[in-house]
Amino acid sequence: MFDLVTKYKGAAQIILFLMMVPFAFFGVDYYFRSPASEGSVATVGGAPITQAEFADSMREQADRMRQQMGRNFDPSMLDSPEVRFALLEMLVNQRLLAGKAREEKFHVSDAQLQQYIAAIPAFQEDGRFSPDRYRQALSTQNMTPPMFEQRLRQDMMLGAVQEPIVAANIVARTSALRYLGLLEQQREVELAAVEMEPFLRGVKIDDAQVREFYDKNPAAFQTPEQARIEYVLLTQDAMIAQTKVDEADVKKQYEANARQYTVGEERSASHILIPLKVDANEDEKTAAKKLADELYAKAKAAPAQFADLAREYSKDPGSAQQGGDLGSFARGAMVKPFEDAVFAAKEGDLLPPVRSDFGWHVIKVTGARAARTQPFDEVKAQIEADLKQQKAGQKFAASVDQFQNLVYEQADSLAGVAKALDLKVETTPFITRAQAQTIGLGNPKFVDALFSPESIQSKRNTEAIEVAPNTLIAGRIVEFKPAARRPFDEVKTEIRTQLERRTASELAQKAGLAKLKLLAEGKPDKDVGIVFAKPVTVGRGQVQPGLPPDVLARVFQVKADKLPAYTGAANELGGFSIVRVLKVTTPPESDKARVDMAQSRLSEQLGRELLSAYLASLKAETDVTINQANLEKK
Repeated sequence: MFDLVTKYKGAAQIILFLMMVPFAFFGVDYYFRSPASEGSVATVGGAPITQAEFADSMREQADRMRQQMGRNFDPSMLDSPEVRFALLEMLVNQRLLAGKAREEKFHVSDAQLQQYIAAIPAFQEDGRFSPDRYRQALSTQNMTPPMFEQRLRQDMMLGAVQEPIVAANIVARTSALRYLGLLEQQREVELAAVEMEPFLRGVKIDDAQVREFYDKNPAAFQTPEQARIEYVLLTQDAMIAQTKVDEADVKKQYEANARQYTVGEERSASHILIPLKVDANEDEKTAAKKLADELYAKAKAAPAQFADLAREYSKDPGSAQQGGDLGSFARGAMVKPFEDAVFAAKEGDLLPPVRSDFGWHVIKVTGARAARTQPFDEVKAQIEADLKQQKAGQKFAASVDQFQNLVYEQADSLAGVAKALDLKVETTPFITRAQAQTIGLGNPKFVDALFSPESIQSKRNTEAIEVAPNTLIAGRIVEFKPAARRPFDEVKTEIRTQLERRTASELAQKAGLAKLKLLAEGKPDKDVGIVFAKPVTVGRGQVQPGLPPDVLARVFQVKADKLPAYTGAANELGGFSIVRVLKVTTPPESDKARVDMAQSRLSEQLGRELLSAYLASLKAETDVTINQANLEKK
């Protein structure tokens, strides 16, 4: 789905959620009841999802992630069965929802589509829809207007099916209060531990036990296969560092694109926000307007006190504590009524209350800067960097074919490609597959090619492999050591220590459970042989030494009607933690803002669960099958 579309962000979030929780209701086996149509990765109600459609979705997902993550994006993140199944699950869900939309005869007219597109800020210039900007924005996403409009029409139809399910959930205030009460509840506890070390001194492991463990666990003592390798990297970034740009070219670029370096008119402002809900009644509207007028009068009488008034009265969480300061902004950054009022004013003006979708704003214009062309010296460095990037990109593109050909044609050495393209042949000591994958920027394709049986035997170059955007690598094995089992004499001390600690831990946990039972029966601490530390107060997620997450979870599962109460579990040191719960502290009732936020969070969660359940019911009514062989094809 096109990234610039933000109005239906609820639907977009749902699609992303569906990608993260594939097979939540049916499991993989549900889909493999019969083979899907030949050439398709799946069928939904008899209609195929073709391999081409699936490949397009994979490509689009990669493009989205590349835009969001930049250089941190690793193509191998998408190269796994889990991701492929998750993406296919999303496509299946889209087909199911689209089928429901057709069944319910939902329709998006051309007029509705045009109105929706015209309202997207990314396609506007000076507040109005710009056809040129529309086409330009789509071209950066490799899309044509018909392609975009077809997808947007489908998304709007899917939204009509999803939104009533996702957005129509009402969570009672009492439920939100209970949720916050449980979330913020604290408990006073005392901690004690049955340590492993005292038991360790009495544990004896004989040679026969050590040998038996060694013989029964051969894989545990394998040294991984290792290799000394050579490799060369071809990257556009390295070429940028080698690229030089003449200042005359930089100046020429500046003069030829002067409009590009024009900064639009800007304003700085502070405001006091008096919020008003969309469904506010007349009394609420009157009260909000009255308060805004009063604050305007106070600010007009004492302009220097504007920041103090904003801190006290403004309900804008992003600016109130900064005295209402919104910083500098250009046109298009603020809602239209606010923007129109500010850009019609002069620096220092205090504006009467302005109404927007958020409520009433009392605004002070703190700065005004006219449109201006940035001087050459101000943008020189950026232009130079852009030209270097452009030249390096051209040089990289010209070098790719040569790199690919040379590593193939001169397959016994990397020296030829290194000399031809002024690259360095890197060498390593003996390294494992995991270390080689790090060299390949985490991409498993490089490791698979490098450690293939053919490459190990022939010691020839791998093919040129793209491990990241604008990054190619080729390597060869110089020397190889196969995986081997470590000799018994080399590991017997490690095995003995491991068995001793495991046995001691089992004894400590057994003793801990026995002591826990005695304490729960009312035996005094000294009779049980336990010494508790001083009481501490803990909250959910507040891990303390000797209180790992699973033990903490047990603390909050203890019933609060009869205290003290006891619980316990194995701890991270191999011993056993015992906890005495002394007191439960219920938090004070949260303020309205926190309760509203909790209601919203619970409503969103409920909406996701209801949508998942709804999709599960659609799957149950529809024949959905997956062709695993086609899905796994690369």
